[in-house]
Amino acid sequence: MISIPRLSKTDFLVLIVVVIIGVINLPFPFGGDQALFTTGALEMQQGKVLYRDFWDLKQPGIYYFYFLAGTLFGFNEIGIHIFELLYMVLFSIILQLTLKTYFRHQLIASLVPLLTVGVYYLVSYHRQFTQVEGLVGFPLFLCLWLTYQSFNHEGKQRFIPLLLSGFMGGIVLIFKLIFLPILLGFWLTILLYSILIKHQNFKKIIVEICLPIFIGIIFPLLVVVSYFAWFNSLSIVYQTFFVYPSQVVANGTFSISKLVLGTAWFLKSFLPLILMATVAVNVSLLKGKNLLTLLFVVWFVFGLGIIFLQIRSLWSYQYLLLFVPTGILATKGLDILWQLLKEWSSPVIKIFVPLLFLLPFLFNLQFKTVALVQNKFALTEDTRLKYQTVFRKDYTLLRSKVDFLSQPGSLSGEIFVAGDPSIYYLSGRTQATSLNAWSLELFLSEQWPQLVEELDLSKPAYIFISNDYQPLIKKECPKILELIEKRYHILPKSNDGIWYIRN
Repeated sequence: MISIPRLSKTDFLVLIVVVIIGVINLPFPFGGDQALFTTGALEMQQGKVLYRDFWDLKQPGIYYFYFLAGTLFGFNEIGIHIFELLYMVLFSIILQLTLKTYFRHQLIASLVPLLTVGVYYLVSYHRQFTQVEGLVGFPLFLCLWLTYQSFNHEGKQRFIPLLLSGFMGGIVLIFKLIFLPILLGFWLTILLYSILIKHQNFKKIIVEICLPIFIGIIFPLLVVVSYFAWFNSLSIVYQTFFVYPSQVVANGTFSISKLVLGTAWFLKSFLPLILMATVAVNVSLLKGKNLLTLLFVVWFVFGLGIIFLQIRSLWSYQYLLLFVPTGILATKGLDILWQLLKEWSSPVIKIFVPLLFLLPFLFNLQFKTVALVQNKFALTEDTRLKYQTVFRKDYTLLRSKVDFLSQPGSLSGEIFVAGDPSIYYLSGRTQATSLNAWSLELFLSEQWPQLVEELDLSKPAYIFISNDYQPLIKKECPKILELIEKRYHILPKSNDGIWYIRN
């Protein structure tokens, strides 16, 4: 049986701190991705089927998350972020309950949520919050921990932990299939450990380990496949999951600038944790040969490789895939350092060193807190907009850009936006086509004629083309501009694009 300890008073104090840090971030504005996910989830609630009626290149897990969050708390920034906070608080409790024995000092063990979830909230802004890479840390950790627990058992007693590990792996894949190498890294570690260290029979251990994992992982995937089969959408799901990504990668080029910017953001945000994690790897793994530490290193190394594989994106938020192992290993490093301070230092130094370690994160906390207080805690719509503008400068412009859509005399109906999906969210209008035009640069050649056909059939009341996409559309599919010229006329031009209204 798996033994799980209880929470201490210190654990609860740390959880309260994490909740306070999370609450400070509740009114944060959406980025374009979050607005797209909210729009898609809202359309799902209205009866549309993902990929068939609302297409995106991402796996469905993120849309299920937003669908559940919006249904429970509202399809807006506050609603989505409340659900995210509850999700992260639950994750924090799981971290404290499962990692007690990993640390020598229980005081340090209580800090795990602060150096993982707390840091996530401190370093994230509108582009990072509620992204796949940040959310998937919870099921990935459960998969890792259940895999580790199976090391302590043999034979039939291994079945349940590995079955649940496989199930969590299936949840991870529903969020993003490309995370499969991390899962395989976990399971390959247990296989090699059983064969090389415990010297167990190869054929027996293959069945003993692989069978429960396969059963566990296949169950959530079968549920998703059955859902899309019910709506006769398996063909487009297959194209989206397997054909489209390989063609995008084949047609893409490595973006060195995005690599530099993303890596710089990660180092700037997590450098203190990375330094402390290095201590943990050196002492706990290289000298102590700690198996749990090895699994966290596997997560970090394989995760970093997956980030670099995504050559057409390499956005900063993708580095959030590493915030959980980095934070846990940093806590382990602090645990090791605390023992040295306990033996060599005065009480003042023991308190000063951890505070010095947390100082860069406290600056972010101060900045966010001051912005919230100065805008009267963003409790009204006006103060919330002012608060959001602090972190996303174009929010006021975006809101003013869509004001005319709610004015008397404006045409009713769906719209089409070739640009930031925040326009859908802020206007309260839904997308006229199934294809979204947030990433037109990733469109395949066969998708352009489909977009023309969908625009022709749906006849959106308004069309917005951003300045960034005007040259791309003219180059890749001038028929779109011909259709617009034939059926629409131009509204007063905005600074970053052109609005068209149906004749």
